[in-house]
Amino acid sequence: MGILDRLFARRTPAPGPEQEIGKLIERFTTATIMGIDREDLGRYPAKQHKVMAFHYGAIEYLAGLHDLDETRTLGIFVMFIDRYFNLPVTETGSISERLQGFRDNPEQRRYLEAGVDVFRRWHEQNERRAPLELGEMLKEP
Repeated sequence: MGILDRLFARRTPAPGPEQEIGKLIERFTTATIMGIDREDLGRYPAKQHKVMAFHYGAIEYLAGLHDLDETRTLGIFVMFIDRYFNLPVTETGSISERLQGFRDNPEQRRYLEAGVDVFRRWHEQNERRAPLELGEMLKEP
């Protein structure tokens, strides 16, 4: 390869924090889904909200590590919702309300906080079975 080819060759940009977080959340979600009855989840919106809060906890934790602002964090959450919950575009406007519910509703806040804790143990302490705790939590009355 000549010097001009090296100078003008296309470089693939390094992935940004959103892409890194997206990949980690995808792996984490795959691990959590193993312990969940997905048909049951589809029938009960309250359970869906708990699962969303749990994963938002993990997203928020990672966003904090990367110093992402609220808008970028919200963007990652929207991609998560779109991928795993297939919400229609008309409902994406209610995502801000949903996030407020994660904080205001004590039960959903418990899932949000558990998501932070479980993700941290899974990612940093290599506790591979930790994500299964979501399924156990969903079985509680």
